[in-house]
Amino acid sequence: MDTKVKIGIGLAAAAAAVGGFFLVKKGTTLFETADNINVELLGIPKIHKIDLSGMKISVDLRVDNPAKGRVSLKLPSIRAFYNRSLLATTSINNRTYVIEPVSTGKISGIMIEASYLNMLMNAPTIVNDFKSQGSKIIDKLGFDVIAEVNGIPLKVQKL
Repeated sequence: MDTKVKIGIGLAAAAAAVGGFFLVKKGTTLFETADNINVELLGIPKIHKIDLSGMKISVDLRVDNPAKGRVSLKLPSIRAFYNRSLLATTSINNRTYVIEPVSTGKISGIMIEASYLNMLMNAPTIVNDFKSQGSKIIDKLGFDVIAEVNGIPLKVQKL
């Protein structure tokens, strides 16, 4: 084999190895970023509107970005549960929020829609629990978020 061909193959292999290393390192960094993002509820969810289709609950979220890079966060779904039964969920949207490096962002006015059917199915349990436990039933109310960080699915976080 010609020396020039050998040198060309060697340079191509070296370039592929270096490029592969940086791609793996970049991918690992993105996964670490997705795992470090923290999403929390800000305050108490508020009833925004009650109409013929059901009830809309407004929530505000705080997003912590401890990473050194800018993060784009897509929130396709936030769900509300009572005692592990689905009460309400957000409508699907593809809106993206940008959180600056090493900072905290706020996402306001996210609407969670509760249909009358879901509320009616859970009403007997909620009423009975309220009669027996009073305001402690708030402990059985939970929220979770399914999100995407920089295109990587974020684990489901309980809020």
